[in-house]
Amino acid sequence: MTKKTYSIQQVSSLTNLSKQLIRKWEDRYQIIQPDRLDNGYRVYTEDEVQTLMQLKQYINSGMTIKQAVDHYIKNKDIPEADPVSFFHKALIQAGTEANEHEILHLLEQAHHKFGVEKLIQDIVVPFLHEVGQLWCEKAWGEYQEAISSQTVRDFLSHIRRHFFVPDDAPLALGSCLPGERHEIPMQILLIQCMLRGYRTLMLGPSPAPTAIQSAIALKKPAIVLLTGSTEIAYNEFAQSVHTLEKLAQVHEHISFFIGGAGTERFYEQFQLKALKLARTIEDILPPANL
Repeated sequence: MTKKTYSIQQVSSLTNLSKQLIRKWEDRYQIIQPDRLDNGYRVYTEDEVQTLMQLKQYINSGMTIKQAVDHYIKNKDIPEADPVSFFHKALIQAGTEANEHEILHLLEQAHHKFGVEKLIQDIVVPFLHEVGQLWCEKAWGEYQEAISSQTVRDFLSHIRRHFFVPDDAPLALGSCLPGERHEIPMQILLIQCMLRGYRTLMLGPSPAPTAIQSAIALKKPAIVLLTGSTEIAYNEFAQSVHTLEKLAQVHEHISFFIGGAGTERFYEQFQLKALKLARTIEDILPPANL
């Protein structure tokens, strides 16, 4: 099988290094040695792209390029660290520095390397969990948490909007519960639905129950997904939750699912039945039905 190669423009886009700087490192340090096509154009392997990414990470940690090259050469024969761990550490470092641009770039690199499903399961979800832990432990301030979360949210929104699904595919309508503003779990869930062949529509944070009802009447979804990560909806908008339960009872031909940490705490207390409790995408779309 022919190994995938990249032009210098593609490498520049993937690494966020200028073409001039890539050539300079190549000529001065011989750290990478790309092949050349008959027309003289450079072509880079995946390993060479990863080498440049590693050098960039060393430099971001405070090394000079000379120190980064020496460190790379010294350690290159050591078995390669788990690439997932590399992205975890790099994202936490970028978040600690509240470096929105670097967080976004690392997410793009991980997307390129792993694909959407693995990106979400192995990179995004653990990163968000760590962000929450650092904030709860007061190791991070609100600004670091906000920058990290908002950048992930915007990145996921971009993926969802640019993911092709046929126009005649069934629709999954997603929404936070009234009062709930944590929309990232729903972004992730809708992307997982898209990977399983569904079009998606998201109403956004804290919609009115009437907005959800209107969207159902207008868009006629096959499934409706609701999330409550916090207890706000159940403590302050209890009547709205009961209204949504009645809405699900009326629309028997539509599958309604509800989830989130707050929901799990209150599901039995609110005696929800038509709103089926879901903890994972498999509870909504079992593998046998894919």
